[in-house]
Amino acid sequence: MLKLTDLCSFIMYTTPFHKEVIIIQLSERQREIVDIVQRLAPVTGDKIAEELGLSRPTLRSDLALLVMLGLVDAKPKVGYLPGRYPNYDSHIGSMLKKLTVADILSDPILISGDATAYDAVLMLFQQNTGTLMVTGEEQELIGIVTRKDLLKVMLGHTDLHSVPVTMAMTRRAQMTTLAPGDSLLEAISRLIRHQINCLPVLDEPCTSSAPIQGLVGRVTKTDIMNAILNLTEEKT
Repeated sequence: MLKLTDLCSFIMYTTPFHKEVIIIQLSERQREIVDIVQRLAPVTGDKIAEELGLSRPTLRSDLALLVMLGLVDAKPKVGYLPGRYPNYDSHIGSMLKKLTVADILSDPILISGDATAYDAVLMLFQQNTGTLMVTGEEQELIGIVTRKDLLKVMLGHTDLHSVPVTMAMTRRAQMTTLAPGDSLLEAISRLIRHQINCLPVLDEPCTSSAPIQGLVGRVTKTDIMNAILNLTEEKT
């Protein structure tokens, strides 16, 4: 029988469209956190940090992930308790199921299709991001370019100044996207299934508030972790 302290924990993301089991490998620190919660529950985040000799902010993302997986539960004004995995019957789990893409999306970072691959590399560093949305002459979304895409170009020893960003990008027809009404769990599932870090959010027909035709935002793994943190850090 699988135990909470085993190397792998299993979580099933359930959406209206499909079910799938995703195996997530826990780190050594995450397994230690689960063990501490089992031994000392109910236990505060500060006490867990003290047991590990670390600061509370260092553990925020680990605790958020463990709560999302159902390996640890967070109770308001009580602390952390052992969870039941996968567990979406808890307060945090119920809130996660209610969140949609519209609740967590962030502003897209745009680059013109007239730009070069070199321009794209500079923008990635300047904006501290891993993904750029490429726009066409009529301010429509025509593609998406990532650090991995640009690295492939660089490995060919090509002069990035002479390569249009459109040569490195993934075109819209091949892109995976989200809609504002999609669930948070659906967003997580697509990011993991396609092994990517960011998905554009498209709303067709486009709204008047959309800066780019049909493009209303993006969802990144950071957006998802921030949403989970917002649900958990005020509960303990």
